[in-house]
Amino acid sequence: MSLKLGRFFGINVFVHWSFWLLPLWVVLYHRFDADAAPLGMQLALLASVFACVVLHEYGHALTARRFGIRTQDITLYPIGGVARLDRMSERPWEEFFIAVAGPLVNVAIAVVLGTVTAAGSLFVPGFLDHPVGMYLVLLTALNGMLVLFNLLPVFPMDGGRVLRSLLSIPMGLLPATRVAVAVSSVAAFLGVSLTLAYAVFQQQMFNPMLILIGLFVFWAGQQELWALERRERQRTRDDEEPIVVDLVDDAEPAWRPVPKPVTVYVWDAVRNEWIKQGTVSASSGYGPAR
Repeated sequence: MSLKLGRFFGINVFVHWSFWLLPLWVVLYHRFDADAAPLGMQLALLASVFACVVLHEYGHALTARRFGIRTQDITLYPIGGVARLDRMSERPWEEFFIAVAGPLVNVAIAVVLGTVTAAGSLFVPGFLDHPVGMYLVLLTALNGMLVLFNLLPVFPMDGGRVLRSLLSIPMGLLPATRVAVAVSSVAAFLGVSLTLAYAVFQQQMFNPMLILIGLFVFWAGQQELWALERRERQRTRDDEEPIVVDLVDDAEPAWRPVPKPVTVYVWDAVRNEWIKQGTVSASSGYGPAR
């Protein structure tokens, strides 16, 4: 259900079908807003902002690549872009740098656009009143807004991942994720509630994008927490899985490297039962073969 835009730096870029609801909303909203900017300007800004979003996601993806983490693809949705990494780093500082790389790209874009705009206003009279000047000013401001928006401490956005990475240092990954997701859920609930309340009391049409963002923040945070808890449960079961050694004719067991802590049992033919021999830790280096 996605349209492939291209492949850059070895990463495919897709547009999800739901993305097209956003330009449709812009066109419909323009018809009811007499003070809105020209439709062509709005659509050009929309396309430019999402080009900046793609660069933002490449900031995440290429930084992750530096830490040995591959990116499957980048997909654009109405609420932004998502770079699907093979995995998230469990090292707090790696996650921190991957998270801040995206907003730093927008900072760089805003600096370049701001410099061009300033130069134009100095050397071209009335540049800021020209459509090109207005376009550059708005695009610079929108990149600044993307930085502020993405750095909100709301998981799973960049700011939420920064929060989790910092909390992970003293707390560990799973407790830090629970705290970050709880903060995000409260923020999403308050955001949706305030949006609806403002629309009711001001008797104005509410912005559905704010509702979608709130719902996405809640859903994505819960999904991330659920996936991490499931992985931790599986890891715990794997660590507790016993390794059984069956001695035949009183032969000595073979030994091999142990990648994780194991519990060793030996079959006692005289007693006709399994006898627990103890637990071998991964740090000891070796354990009995199956």
